[in-house]
Amino acid sequence: MLDRIRRMVDSNLTIGIGAFEDTEKINEVVENIDFCNVKVYDNSSEILSALKKGEIDAIVRGTLPSSEFLKSVKSNFKIEKIYRIGLLGTYNKTYFFFAPLGVDEGEDLYEKEKLVTYAMDLLKKFKLEPKISVLSGGRMKDIGRSKIVDKTIIEAETLAKKYEINHSEILIENAVKNSNFILAPDGISGNLIYRTLIHLGGGSSHGALYYPLATEGMVIVDTSRAAPKEEYISSIIFANAIKTTYQNSQ
Repeated sequence: MLDRIRRMVDSNLTIGIGAFEDTEKINEVVENIDFCNVKVYDNSSEILSALKKGEIDAIVRGTLPSSEFLKSVKSNFKIEKIYRIGLLGTYNKTYFFFAPLGVDEGEDLYEKEKLVTYAMDLLKKFKLEPKISVLSGGRMKDIGRSKIVDKTIIEAETLAKKYEINHSEILIENAVKNSNFILAPDGISGNLIYRTLIHLGGGSSHGALYYPLATEGMVIVDTSRAAPKEEYISSIIFANAIKTTYQNSQ
């Protein structure tokens, strides 16, 4: 999957990246980019203004403060909720899209449906056949043991039937083998899965795309402020490729 994304990069595009802190690291990243143009911004207002004016084609958040940046995005684009879909890799380089990432995302069936439909849009952009798995808090035979677990299983089954996707129960190890998008039971478990994979399990993160903005061609890719340089580089590739697919579909 990552190779397919790399092949879609347009060298004529300009990507903006935020550098509020660790500016030396961001500057090193920019110096190592030879596949497109990159501009550095030190605050949220300027980088978002540049995107809206068409001075840059896409944004990678870089080291801009998360809370301030999210608030600015919502204000600038008049949206109440942001849904992020991340591109992750395991230690053995198995890549898949994943959500929810934020602890306040995927809180109910409505939000999970949003994430599934956005994932289908994203996979379509990359001409990938949807292989979607939704996780729950237990196996089917665990129904009745916990109201919280029951809720996740019922919602997962509802999604599986409505969208003809796979309910992998709690077996994430199976979902990773067979899926190009995995939906966690909620934002808390999703964030824990992300942190365990990236910080403890030798996995990799390559940025997270903001929806619903991506459906309108406004490409913003989130990153961790503590990310290694490699994640910023791959996130710039991701942002560039997404913008390219949008332009080619017009």
